[in-house]
Amino acid sequence: MNDSLSALTGLIYEGVSDAVPWQGFAEGLRVALGARNVFVTLHHADDGGHDIFVGACEPGDDVDWVAVESTYRAEFMEDDPFRPGSMEPGQLGLLKPSQGGSRRHVLFEHLQIARSLRACVAEPGGIKCWIDVVRSIRHPAPSFSAADLALMRALLPHLTRALGLYAQLKRQETEKAIYENMVEHFALGCVLLNDKREAIHINRVASSIIELSPDVALVRRQLRLGDRSAQAMLSEAIDKVISARLQAGSGDGGELVRLGGCQSRLIALLVYPAPLLHYYRGGQAPCAVIYLSDLTANLEALRPTHAQSLKRIGLLFGLTRQEAALALFLAYGNTIAEAAQQMGIAETAARNYSKKIYAKMGIASQADLIRLMLRSISFLR
Repeated sequence: MNDSLSALTGLIYEGVSDAVPWQGFAEGLRVALGARNVFVTLHHADDGGHDIFVGACEPGDDVDWVAVESTYRAEFMEDDPFRPGSMEPGQLGLLKPSQGGSRRHVLFEHLQIARSLRACVAEPGGIKCWIDVVRSIRHPAPSFSAADLALMRALLPHLTRALGLYAQLKRQETEKAIYENMVEHFALGCVLLNDKREAIHINRVASSIIELSPDVALVRRQLRLGDRSAQAMLSEAIDKVISARLQAGSGDGGELVRLGGCQSRLIALLVYPAPLLHYYRGGQAPCAVIYLSDLTANLEALRPTHAQSLKRIGLLFGLTRQEAALALFLAYGNTIAEAAQQMGIAETAARNYSKKIYAKMGIASQADLIRLMLRSISFLR
């Protein structure tokens, strides 16, 4: 038992960060208990939908277990003494074919199920998890032994702790995704560097800037600029912020590098030190972050052809669609005459619209309009 417990405990904690959580543990438990299959249910749908589970089955098992679950839920779950809603964390339940009447016995016999063992665990945040172990009638000892049950009980505390770690990791991943979306919402590229100046994370916007710009490339995981002067400034900036990172309060202002301009696209790179985490070191620890912005592309993002922007401007400021379109043209820097021409309306009509826009927005000039639109840009993209 000690060898199985040690191996399975390792699989439990490794399963927290697996691409398919606890897939390896499910297979390891199946082998250790000589089970036909093991299912780890990570979400039980109370509304009657399918559960979200990870399964490990014997090679050659072609049973449609999703269909079996649907049938069982519809016809037998109400009478199941160990149904998910009735189990307490830490509880073990052993279901035999004879329990629950002849119809369940027929189903178990048809599926060649001898015994079904269920365990329930939960983490403090409220996430519950169920482990189902099914043993076939073909097994030499179809009943679960005292040693089998003891192994499951020994695993339950580790499953509880791992489930807590899993919940915490998923919350952090969700927060990370939200923050990344916020950064990308402003068309801001982000590249994280380690202490070797190698890129260890590149967001979608940065990848797009690198792909579309002939003057920016990723060479052997390092950011390279086509302009030698800009490259020298970037290298110096990275060295400076990484060195300053070890000194509290140093380098907080960041180092700005400009690439291009005038006849070419203007790309700004702002290099900041990554937060210094006392217990986190090594090749995967971020040491510097480079924010990239294609400033020319960002101006294009304000063009008034964006239907969603027009709708949101109207909602934000109480404007009609024509007023919203004019407001967006003016915010982009067009004169009244230029905006009227692009909208296909008379200049006098555009001036009347502009008066209504200024009144509704409580402003007095085009400069005020531009200021308000810039402050509202996060809602318009």
